[in-house]
Amino acid sequence: MKGKNCMCRCGPFKINLIPPGILKPLILNILMEKPMHGYEIMNEISRRTDGFWRPTAGSIYPALNSLVKDGYVERNEMSQGQRVRQVYVLTDAGKMAIKDIGLLSSDWMAGLDKIYRLW
Repeated sequence: MKGKNCMCRCGPFKINLIPPGILKPLILNILMEKPMHGYEIMNEISRRTDGFWRPTAGSIYPALNSLVKDGYVERNEMSQGQRVRQVYVLTDAGKMAIKDIGLLSSDWMAGLDKIYRLW
């Protein structure tokens, strides 16, 4: 089941195990801990899921750009040796948006439990 698409193969059906819309709140939640660049965020998601889910740059950076555009995250340049990295920092609006992450988590888990009971 591991893989870049996180799909479960169930006979002729493919089921996406990562629900759409979860990436942005997850990024905000991760950035609550400390500012990070995109590659660090990808690694952190992979670490927290024991390698089950590693979002690609093609999903992380558009999500980050959208969060910047919406004012939830700021992008700052930071030098690391000879490299300049874009580091993402949670804004006050981002902190307010994520303050109810516990509700999202509990609603999501309750929904997954209901789906699980179908099997």
